[in-house]
Amino acid sequence: MSSTLCINDGAFGPGVQGCRGDFDFTQKFERIFFSIIPASVFIAAAITRVAVLSQRPRIVGGAILQYAKLITISIFSVLQVAILALFVTGAPGVVHGLSTAGASLVFIASLFIIALSYVEHSRAQRPSTLLIIYILLSLLFDIAQVRTAWLSIASVGQTSLARLFTSSVALKAVILCLEAIPKTRWIHWVASEHSPEESSSLLSLGVYYWLNKLFLRGYRDVLSVDDLYPLDSNMVAQGLYDKLARQLRVHCYHDEPTFGLCKDLCKALVGPLLAPVAPRIALVGFKYCQPFFINSMLEYLQTPYDPSTNNLGYGLIGACFLIYMGITLSTAWYNYYNQKVVYMTRSCLAAAIYRKTTRTKLTAADDSAAVTLMSTDLERIIRGSPFIHEMWANTVEVAIGSWLLQRQLGVAFISPIIVIAVCAVILGRVLSLVGKKQMAWMAKIQNRVGLTANAISNMKLYKISGITGPVADLIQSLRVDEIKVGNKFRWLAILAAVLGFAPLCLSPVVTFAVTSKHLDVNKLFTSFSYIVLLSTPLIVMFQVLPNIFAALTCLQRIQRFLADEPRNDFRKRPIVPSSSSEEKTEGSSTENPVAFHIEDGSFGWGGEKMTLNRINTSIPANQLTLVVGQVASGKSTFCKVLLGEIPVSSGTVTAFFPPSQIGYCEQTPFLYNASFKDNIIGHCEFDQKKYDEIVEATMLNTDVALLPDSHDTKVGSSGIMLSGGQKQRVSVARALYSEADVMIFDDVLSGLDNYTEAELFHRVFGPDGITRRRNVTVVICTHSVQHLPTADHIIALDTDGTVIEQGNFQELMRNNKYVQSLGVKEAFGVPQPKAEKLTEKQALTKSKESSPALKSALDDKSRQLGDFTIYKHYFGSVGVMSLSVLILCAILGGVCNNLFTVWLNFWSADTFNKSNGFYVGIFGLFGVLQVVFLGLTATTALIFMISSSGTALHQRAITTVITAPLKFFTTTDSGIVTNLFSQDMTILDSELPMSIINFSIDMAVSIGNAFVIASASPYLAISYPFLIGILFVVQKFYLRTSRQMRLLDLEAKSPLYTHYLDTIKGVATIRAFGWEGLDVEHNNKLLDTSQRPAYLLAMIQQWLITTLNLIVAGIAIVVTCLATQLRVSTGLTGASLVTLLSFSDSIMNLIRAYTLLETSLGAVSRLRTFSETVKPEDQPDEDLVPPQEWPQGGRIDIKNVSASYESKPEDEADGTTVSPSNLVVRDLTLSILPGEKVAICGRTGSGKSTMILLLLRLLDPLPFCKKNMEIDGVPFHRIDRATLRQRIIAIPQDAVFLPDGSVVKANIDPLGVATSEECLDVLAAVGLANFVADRGGLDASMSAGDLSAGQKQLFSLARAILRKRIRDRLNDGEKYGGILLLDEVSSSVDKATDRAMQEIIRTEFERYTIIMVSHRLDMVIDFFDRVVILDKGSVVESGNPKALVDTPGTRFGDLWSIEHHDSSSSMSE
Repeated sequence: MSSTLCINDGAFGPGVQGCRGDFDFTQKFERIFFSIIPASVFIAAAITRVAVLSQRPRIVGGAILQYAKLITISIFSVLQVAILALFVTGAPGVVHGLSTAGASLVFIASLFIIALSYVEHSRAQRPSTLLIIYILLSLLFDIAQVRTAWLSIASVGQTSLARLFTSSVALKAVILCLEAIPKTRWIHWVASEHSPEESSSLLSLGVYYWLNKLFLRGYRDVLSVDDLYPLDSNMVAQGLYDKLARQLRVHCYHDEPTFGLCKDLCKALVGPLLAPVAPRIALVGFKYCQPFFINSMLEYLQTPYDPSTNNLGYGLIGACFLIYMGITLSTAWYNYYNQKVVYMTRSCLAAAIYRKTTRTKLTAADDSAAVTLMSTDLERIIRGSPFIHEMWANTVEVAIGSWLLQRQLGVAFISPIIVIAVCAVILGRVLSLVGKKQMAWMAKIQNRVGLTANAISNMKLYKISGITGPVADLIQSLRVDEIKVGNKFRWLAILAAVLGFAPLCLSPVVTFAVTSKHLDVNKLFTSFSYIVLLSTPLIVMFQVLPNIFAALTCLQRIQRFLADEPRNDFRKRPIVPSSSSEEKTEGSSTENPVAFHIEDGSFGWGGEKMTLNRINTSIPANQLTLVVGQVASGKSTFCKVLLGEIPVSSGTVTAFFPPSQIGYCEQTPFLYNASFKDNIIGHCEFDQKKYDEIVEATMLNTDVALLPDSHDTKVGSSGIMLSGGQKQRVSVARALYSEADVMIFDDVLSGLDNYTEAELFHRVFGPDGITRRRNVTVVICTHSVQHLPTADHIIALDTDGTVIEQGNFQELMRNNKYVQSLGVKEAFGVPQPKAEKLTEKQALTKSKESSPALKSALDDKSRQLGDFTIYKHYFGSVGVMSLSVLILCAILGGVCNNLFTVWLNFWSADTFNKSNGFYVGIFGLFGVLQVVFLGLTATTALIFMISSSGTALHQRAITTVITAPLKFFTTTDSGIVTNLFSQDMTILDSELPMSIINFSIDMAVSIGNAFVIASASPYLAISYPFLIGILFVVQKFYLRTSRQMRLLDLEAKSPLYTHYLDTIKGVATIRAFGWEGLDVEHNNKLLDTSQRPAYLLAMIQQWLITTLNLIVAGIAIVVTCLATQLRVSTGLTGASLVTLLSFSDSIMNLIRAYTLLETSLGAVSRLRTFSETVKPEDQPDEDLVPPQEWPQGGRIDIKNVSASYESKPEDEADGTTVSPSNLVVRDLTLSILPGEKVAICGRTGSGKSTMILLLLRLLDPLPFCKKNMEIDGVPFHRIDRATLRQRIIAIPQDAVFLPDGSVVKANIDPLGVATSEECLDVLAAVGLANFVADRGGLDASMSAGDLSAGQKQLFSLARAILRKRIRDRLNDGEKYGGILLLDEVSSSVDKATDRAMQEIIRTEFERYTIIMVSHRLDMVIDFFDRVVILDKGSVVESGNPKALVDTPGTRFGDLWSIEHHDSSSSMSE
């Protein structure tokens, strides 16, 4: 090419001189940087990529598209040959050699494009990223070269070359479009199981085009989790955890307490972690193009108008387009890869926490720490980890900014560095305190969330015991304390924000004050732009450092959890040949095969005292072993020994069977929050025949027929839907269904009536029982000593944890020790009453529609459209004063922010004819005021608003929980409610106030920015209504989906938390069954499901940022066009362009803050919906509060009362009736005289515990008979429920305690009205004085796990006695009568302790009416005036127990015969 007019076309340049309007690159620069380097890099990368892909199988069809690509690229290659030929044969030019080399490399690259396109199309899911990057960049470079070619034409040959270049560019654009087409429809996979993200091109990812279908779906319809895209296969929990597991060095964490897990996580995710680096570097480059652009712009505007400079104006417009589009795309790609690695991190850590939970020691398994780690800590990590890359990137930006400022101002550039350094030193001191304050705050959150989860699962028992008020007060006090401790952390965060913001406001002031150079318009605005770019990354860095430190603190907490010593299975397993083991399993010729052998074993739960001491025993294989002993003798601990679950052990425990599952039933049955059927099946495959056999054997037919949804009824958290006996039998059924060779049952007969117990024992453990037929090794720890004659082997434990004796029944009876003292007789033919046959109607499985409340919640349009009353609800809890101060400070801060920039215009023009000192002083005033108003805004929101709203909204939520009806707890997953008190409260304390601060400040700043930018050209102001309209449409379109996504995010985590809580409660059972792997797999599925809305929410937030960046780019281009074409004021244009540097952030932050505010308010919406939807159990007419001494007599009258768990109080209004088959109390008529002692008996599920619930108003009578109950003549339906439960003393079947960590005194006296002496007296009366002394007194902390099951029941009795004594004291010592309700309060104690308890009850409650559910008929005979037999919720027999025993054919007489193994015995004999 001829370049005769160009002075330097053969030089590096980069700009030409003397030709092409002096507005072009030199040809040498173009050939090197636009052809040779890109082609060389691409060829090297393509060779590697083709080699990798050639090893993969073909997974994509779409032959037509593939051929279209190959044909187009082939034509492109032909064009490159033609261009090369013209270069070779043409006249030599100034860069002939470089041109030939460049054309040769581009031709070779085109051949590699063919090869790469072929393998990428058929062997990769998404369009080729390498190809798209190369073609896109080379297309931009080629456009510049095409312009040069056309402007350099001096001959016919050069015209042909220009035409070929142009054709090549057009063809390259077609190739780019073809390569960007997604291949989703041709990939060999099930498309519905994959996200469109997996097959989207780099360009689609850059503008988040793949989300558009989701947005349209969310705009039109109400979304559910099933409507969302599946999770990217690279983000599946199992695969990510496998990567982390390979890097985990848990054994080193004690040596690396701070960054051990962090390092392992980085190694596991090294690829995704490095992916954001390239776009972030590009973003730094584009950002720092802005001040150069502003400088060039101002220089252009200051030059006189000349037509020859028009090209420069057009070039500035083009540069503006490239800079702001570059910022948009690099930001989009950076945020995409950054958010991806954030949610990969969440998946890795959540999976690791769960796996660790399945391996943790039993003593730590109920620790609330794990719940908080899974929820609050992970959320903190997600908030902090996106900023990791900002640390190095911002450091680079500060360094570049300092260098540029030094070039502009000389030594004065050190001024902002000094300001920044001073702020950094102070901030360093602040951050040194952040970790400690954060740790203290997280500990408080952990404590409150753990206690709340515990309280929710035990709410039924708290209601029965009448202590819901103290429990709520305790949790609320913890919340108040948590906010106070959290405020200490938030004060540091406010200080960090102020210190971060200060350099931006003060650096320009100090810099311009000390500079000795004359500050003209150009220098002033360009310097200010450098200072903005220098200070902005520091603001970001200073503001995010508390979040990063908080994330690291939470990561350290998780690291400590993972590093905790795991459960050590101390059982030894000798290597046994398979044939031998089979013989043992089948009980063949091997003499006396043994399942377990314990030699010199001592076992304990920690501390100095061992629970079991010097144990030497064996458990025979394929036989039935019963373990008996007094209360607290260590029976449950013995079961845990056989499971290898005891944390402290010595001696040897050997298990002589292959490692396999053990069917284990805990003393407190563990049930999943799943359906009745799912709890029996567990993780086994469903077999209808086996299932029916097991249900029949455990006598659950009748019970399941009465459940609302039959076999599909959800049993609720901790099986709250079932009675104690039903839970035990479901637990037994699960063990039987598993077909384990070894089964261990811990006191599973305690909650059963005599008939059910005898029949169950006969069907399951008897000579012809299932376990005998299967040749199972069975161990039962029990107080039901009447079954001792059936046992093949008996082990008796003493109260000091030693073995008193062991052997078969006959041997032990001859020993004259413990077993002989029990007075059990060997039975020959136990009477078996006829089992009641289920009618066909009863046995039918009822199918019901899913919960209408749930359906309406899913279809609730407010999820999609929003609800502005939420603002009123939230700000009502904040207070008018705080809200007013917040708005005022935000407005004043915004005004000062914009005057800060505008003042530069006045300064540059010397508008007021004053000295520099005047302008610097006012400039400094605006800067300082910005910092002050920011601090005041943050303080108002983060301290005062959180303190008031956090307390008030939590109070409403906890009040809703304690006043909710029992049905709510039976139909609602505990994880859903726990989530309200964990994640929703976390949002209330962090995201919501931060979004309010940002929205209020950004709103004020953005409005001011708009005026400043418009000042450059009034024409721009005309576009503002259109801009506002566009922003309104964007946020409306976005919000419809984002609101729903936030709610789905919160809701999808509830099943994850529910399953996690279940695992913590039942980890011993899960490990015994060998289900850890299956539960891990289930957890991974729930985790992946919860990741879907969370990850997509993060992605659509990035879509919003990208859209806003495009809008800002449009504004920048318009400003540049107007400024260059209309030649407007230099000063105002400078102010506009400098403002535009921050306006992009301001407008983006404004919309983002508003949308985050809207989505964060989803937490407030959920809390409000919870409080409004869950109607309190109290009814409007329950306004009667009887006198303090009521009930003095204790007379109870019940006439024809029926009740159902399905009925609601409001059913009365609409005349709704309940099906007779669903009645749990049926036409109950019963009159109990003052002071009468009445025992309630009947088979399990007959309505005994239900009657207790009825008397405590936990179950309401049907509307037509609600007036048919009276206590001492007072209408039952009028009495305030809370008062009723405080006046009636009740002890539930399962002992209840305040959450772990509360002191002994608070547990014994929840209402806080007793003296220490009174507390100690009642504890001594029930034999627990030593327990209190060992703990360290009444003020020592305790947990329910510190007591055995029997001791728990004694503690409950002590609490009841204390309430009675306090009542007497408050009535001036007058011993009135009252009502005492006892629900199987002695089921977990031996008979001797039971008798002692009854003696205490008779003495203490002599004048009280006592109603007790009991299965121990000896006690009924000796201590009760009357016995009432219930069946299906009705009274079928009533009378004096002794008389009924002596009367042939009575039900009570039959039960007595079963218990005493003697059908002919009677009381008279």
